[in-house]
Amino acid sequence: MSTTLDTTTFSPNLTRPSGFALFDPRRADVDSADRQRQFASVLSIAQRRPGAKPSDEQQARESAEQLVAIALVQPLLAQLRSADNAAPPFQATQGEKQFRSLWDAQIAGDLVRASNFPLVDRIAESMLRAAPKLPEETER
Repeated sequence: MSTTLDTTTFSPNLTRPSGFALFDPRRADVDSADRQRQFASVLSIAQRRPGAKPSDEQQARESAEQLVAIALVQPLLAQLRSADNAAPPFQATQGEKQFRSLWDAQIAGDLVRASNFPLVDRIAESMLRAAPKLPEETER
């Protein structure tokens, strides 16, 4: 008894079950670029020697980026998400609502680091001017 495949009923446009993500080659370069950037940022932190300190400019820039992300961008994202009036099938699930603030924080940080905000530069410059000079730095 042999089984044959009836090609007239075969449909190449199969539907995928919900929650099943397919690899999208059009987004592969974007996803891999994001992953590479995140890995590089983690690696740069990990490569710092325990006794080594980043330069004052690096510290000021990182602090300014965090300040702008937390004080400006993250509240804007939260406000945009709270004004979501999506239809019931498209509303956020309980899991999305639970992790929304974490996602907003990640997006805000990525957005500030990826773009060149003049506000970040201005805040970093102000921090450097306002920072007291340590005795070991003035002797150089």
